[in-house]
Amino acid sequence: MPDHIARKIKQVAAERKTTMRDLIVHAVEKSLDSPGSDFRLRDASSGTPDATGPDAAAVNQAIDALREPSFRR
Repeated sequence: MPDHIARKIKQVAAERKTTMRDLIVHAVEKSLDSPGSDFRLRDASSGTPDATGPDAAAVNQAIDALREPSFRR
C-alpha cells in the first residue's frame, strides 16, 4: 500500500475513533456491495461496417515508401 494512502487511512481512522483494519474492511465491503458499472468504449470506427479499406500490407508499404528517403541520407 502506498505510504500516502496508509497515512490518510491512519488519520481518518483516528478521527473516527476506529482502527485502520476496521476502516479498510468497511471500505472493501462497501465497494463489493455496490454494483459495478459496465465500462464500454464508444464506437470510434470510421466509415460504414461494409466499407472495405486498404489492407494492413498496403498501409505498411505506403508508410515504408514515405520513410525510405529519410533512411538514405
